[in-house]
Amino acid sequence: MSDPNVLLPVQQNWSCHNCGGCCREHQINLSEDEKQRIEKQNWTVAQGVPGDRPLIVPLGAGWRLNHQDDGACVFLDSGGLCRIHTRFGEPAKPLACRLYPYAIHPAGNGLTVSLRFSCPSVVSSLGTRVTAQREQLQSLCREVVPADFRNAELPVLANRRSVSWDELRVLMAFLERGLADRSLPFQERLLQTLAWFQFLEQVDGEMLQENNLSEVMTILVEAARRACDAGGYGTLPPSRTGRMMFRQLIAQLLRHDTQRSVLEGWKHRLRMLTSGLRFTSGRGLVPPLDDPASVRTAFGESAAGPHQPVSFAAVEAFGRELPGETDELFERYFHVKLQGNHFFGRAFYDYSLLDGFRTLALMFPATLWTARLRALQAGRDRLLADDVRAALAILDHNLGYSPVLQLRSSRSRIRQLAVMQQIERLCFHYGGE
Repeated sequence: MSDPNVLLPVQQNWSCHNCGGCCREHQINLSEDEKQRIEKQNWTVAQGVPGDRPLIVPLGAGWRLNHQDDGACVFLDSGGLCRIHTRFGEPAKPLACRLYPYAIHPAGNGLTVSLRFSCPSVVSSLGTRVTAQREQLQSLCREVVPADFRNAELPVLANRRSVSWDELRVLMAFLERGLADRSLPFQERLLQTLAWFQFLEQVDGEMLQENNLSEVMTILVEAARRACDAGGYGTLPPSRTGRMMFRQLIAQLLRHDTQRSVLEGWKHRLRMLTSGLRFTSGRGLVPPLDDPASVRTAFGESAAGPHQPVSFAAVEAFGRELPGETDELFERYFHVKLQGNHFFGRAFYDYSLLDGFRTLALMFPATLWTARLRALQAGRDRLLADDVRAALAILDHNLGYSPVLQLRSSRSRIRQLAVMQQIERLCFHYGGE
């Protein structure tokens, strides 16, 4: 069988820059074959690996690579390089290591490739154009995707209403085109897109079947544009309840569990509980949270020294001016996630298209809220582009991967924010001038 067609994001570059973050922040699961291959490599202390612990440990019914005392993978050296890669080449590494930061998803008769912006090199679009890496990605697809991937479930639009893969491509084309309209600030593009998604949810299913979807979408997009041009759509401030639920989402996205934090046991769990309660109340000081190792390496700490204490009120009062690079960053982020089908279905907690996109849309105000927090912690009164990049890298680490966001309460929160029309208000309020 010939290789399936693989759709790659055209606006994205990536190459590994050896920050070592993924080797410190992720648990590397191994197949039985990978376990045996590593064991046959005959590692010794003389080759730099720890001698006081096994290199591979059980994980449920399977296996994972062990960690050093500082949380790093047992094969990570002091220079941030993988010893397996150095000694045997990249193909000898576990699949999980070779795949990150890519994510591969079925899309009808083909496959899509997305990327995780938790990698700072992805956030900054550093390295080789992704479209120039097709041969390598085709090889990864053969290892990752099951032979029956074409039997994947159809995407759900909303309320258990499915759409075909062809219909999905039509929807994605309208989404991409609307979010790429550089005649408007990204904030306005996002508000218009949320508006026509809201209209789409109200369209009767039979109407979509009886009419050409492109024609229906053209009508809805124009209606959304008129609604936004008329003013008032999303321009009211978010309600107290909307802000509280928004802060709860941010707290979940900021949570960063690593092997080292897990070993702290109840102390870590108590700290996370206390932090969550303070985010819910929104009073007093924002709880101090450590940056991931990759963010510290790529962007530095959020302050030159110890974090300056910052109140929730100060974050709310921060100026709304955004760095000039902000629109490009979010346009690229949404392009990669949308084109890669990385926001709904099995790749995203089995969310519908509408709930998944609304969750993705909330990354816009959540990132800018977190960026303002970082600027204040560093003693600055204005945002830098690196504040926004670092914030996006921190938050995207959990989006689509943290089991906390799969809880019924998390799913319900997105729907409640949508019903109360708070998502649009949050995007407007925190999204700049």
